[in-house]
Amino acid sequence: MSVSDTRLLRILKLLYHQRDEDVKALADLLLAQRKTAWESALRAEAAQYGYTGLVHPPRREDLAELRRMSEDDARSIVHTWNRDVDRQLARLYTQNRRGNRHYYGKRMEEWAKARDVWKARQIADYTEFSTIGYAQQRFRQMNGLRGAQYVLDGPPPVCPDCRDLYGRGVVDQAVVDQHPMPLHPGCRHTWRLLPWTTAAPARSALWVGQ
Repeated sequence: MSVSDTRLLRILKLLYHQRDEDVKALADLLLAQRKTAWESALRAEAAQYGYTGLVHPPRREDLAELRRMSEDDARSIVHTWNRDVDRQLARLYTQNRRGNRHYYGKRMEEWAKARDVWKARQIADYTEFSTIGYAQQRFRQMNGLRGAQYVLDGPPPVCPDCRDLYGRGVVDQAVVDQHPMPLHPGCRHTWRLLPWTTAAPARSALWVGQ
């Protein structure tokens, strides 16, 4: 690869890479999605015990934790995007060493659209289900429900680990603590608590956020 070729790829990387301001914007977007998922998860948990009132949005340590999750995910997403951009540019260069700006622009746009078809869904799923898992954990902890029994809930499992956990049927708290959900990117499983396996507070005393 000549000096001019190296310079071309360096310029293209600068053009397509995401930066710190993109991380911040993405983290804000993920946090907004997590706030919605948090309230939905708390409503679903409380409904099992006959509670149909309002739930609180995340505050204090819960909001801080959801923000941390969102910032960590945003940094990881941007890092993965930049890495994938570098690989795709190198692939395009190998395919056509004489490619001009139009060549790269057209093919990078096609690549980004195709990638977004599955990547955006994967990110949305992980954002939702990681928040559900955290909200369930907090609801059960604050309402004295730890020590219950659980079953893995969600679509038929595909990965070996999820298949194993699904096949175990009813499991105890130790298994749930060892295998927090989601287990992997794209995982849409949660631990469903079996309400009759532990005593819960009265509806009026349920913790539904702070």
